[in-house]
Amino acid sequence: MTQVRPIVYRSTRYGFTLQIPGWWRPYICTSGIGRSRETEAEYHFRFKYKGRAYDDVFALLVFRLSRREWLESYGDSPYVYISEQDGRVFAYVTPEELPEAFIDKKTGEYDFKRFGTAIALLKRMVNRDVPLIAKTLRFRRGGLALPSAPFRSRKVRWRNAGW
Repeated sequence: MTQVRPIVYRSTRYGFTLQIPGWWRPYICTSGIGRSRETEAEYHFRFKYKGRAYDDVFALLVFRLSRREWLESYGDSPYVYISEQDGRVFAYVTPEELPEAFIDKKTGEYDFKRFGTAIALLKRMVNRDVPLIAKTLRFRRGGLALPSAPFRSRKVRWRNAGW
């Protein structure tokens, strides 16, 4: 049996990588970088099955808070802390329920006959794989790659920083 190479997701903005299991390739799509009132950035990894995208498998969230501030605000939330880097907290969140599209409109119950395989895949991804993926979060040396805002002044003296 051959081992499927992992998918390496890179963020040049925040300078991190995540390793996602290679077998996820046909079942995952990203919905780009978003943000909300609470977060600085959100990376959404959506479940895809038979050509249709459903809800998130997980979302990686970036908060502009220290770990202490984040724990005070979100310690009891469904968000799971991963790491703190350069004054930002990285956390993830998984869905608490299966997608509404998996519900049979006549019975109001999940349609296991029609979506049984998709449900089994999604449950494995959320419950088993996402916590392992979170452990693969790595930052490159040198911190974040956010665009710099130059400060120009005649009073600033440049020193040789070993470049």
